[in-house]
Amino acid sequence: MKKLLVILMLISLSAPLFAQENSLDDREIKEINLSTKNLEGRAKAGLALGYPTGFVFGYRAANFLEFNVLAGTFYNKDFTLGANMMFTIADIKIKGLSFPLSIGPQVNFHIGDKFDMSVMGFIRWEHTFEEIPLNLYIEGGPGMFFIQGFDFAWSTSLGVRYVF
Repeated sequence: MKKLLVILMLISLSAPLFAQENSLDDREIKEINLSTKNLEGRAKAGLALGYPTGFVFGYRAANFLEFNVLAGTFYNKDFTLGANMMFTIADIKIKGLSFPLSIGPQVNFHIGDKFDMSVMGFIRWEHTFEEIPLNLYIEGGPGMFFIQGFDFAWSTSLGVRYVF
């Protein structure tokens, strides 16, 4: 077994010497660029703590519109997948710092012993630091559970997200 490993290692190390022109001259190496330029300042990923709790990802499509998804848990439901669309209605300035206020609908699918769905109206107040790529927010709002019967729901959470 050791001899086989040594032979494979020697073949793999000597393969570049016998490739193409059998020389050690510099060759062109293919370059792959993974650009995040289109995401800069638009994409955010992090954690939400509260109801719901989980991993969140947001993408700002325009200065007034952001899409968000959540994978986590909600109240006593086992697993929750959620999505919302937040519309910025005001940009509150405090000592020159920006604190956008947004509203929008949230839909959650709750998967556990039983399947359920909730629809909510959310309000979010957030701040993105200029010095560090960090976004903090507080959000919440009322809603209804639908599939397992109609029931009132309330949601509120604190979030921290890294800004790409």
